[in-house]
Amino acid sequence: MIRHKQITKLNPKLVEKKLQEFFDEDNISEDITTNTMLQEKKAVEAHFIAKEDMVFAGKEIINQGFKECFIISLKNDGVHFKAGETIAEVSGPTEVILKKERVILNLLQRLSGIATTTNKLVKNLEKHNIQLLDTRKTTPGLREFEKFAVSVGGGINHRFSLKEAVMIKDNHLIGNPNLKDAVDNAAKKNPGKDIQVEVDTKTQLEEALDTKATSLLLDNFSPETLSETIKYIRAHKNGKNIYIELSGGINPENINEYCIKGVNGISMGALTHNIKSKDISLDLK
Repeated sequence: MIRHKQITKLNPKLVEKKLQEFFDEDNISEDITTNTMLQEKKAVEAHFIAKEDMVFAGKEIINQGFKECFIISLKNDGVHFKAGETIAEVSGPTEVILKKERVILNLLQRLSGIATTTNKLVKNLEKHNIQLLDTRKTTPGLREFEKFAVSVGGGINHRFSLKEAVMIKDNHLIGNPNLKDAVDNAAKKNPGKDIQVEVDTKTQLEEALDTKATSLLLDNFSPETLSETIKYIRAHKNGKNIYIELSGGINPENINEYCIKGVNGISMGALTHNIKSKDISLDLK
């Protein structure tokens, strides 16, 4: 079950707009080093090289970032690279490539890091028919880029923004602790939207199952108790088809402990906020 819109490609116009913002931040037109060192207009070939094994994400960034240049070769998003392999080859003015190099590499390295981490974890979950979900724990201004990278890695995008779905947490019930009324009101005002309730105790779970919630987020449940909890949910009259998501305390080291029959998805904020960028170099020829 895919509950939310998936970011399976980057909008070229968005990429162009964002890149211009980033180039302006870096003052590329006032690059005093390049402007001082390059006295003559010369063309050069730039090769993007994977310095470690990775899943590549960011084809459109190269396309839009080097529009003044000629793209000799450029691999697709999702391609697996071994260390030393060439991702792309670009030919163009030396000053253009040097001025834009750092911004573009920063983005490619981060997105490829997200895609690679996601892909590794997805392989663990596929055999259990469990989705790996991202969250809204993204870098401000880069959400679409980072959720795209999750998609490239084989993960599933959770809600993109606050308007995509209802997610009721403890803090939303301050001043109105009646969960059933809260869910009824949310469903009435947001027809067709996913209504998810976060629970972290058995009592909250019992209350949530007696509502019109379409999804449950089991937060910080221990792996030892989850099997019985999932059985309890599926045996409930409202729990047979409800989407069950796990979150909280789950990381690459312990994720296999949460691969329990009946779970639909596992969400990990670490996919986008705690990843290691992949090493990509740009070599001039």
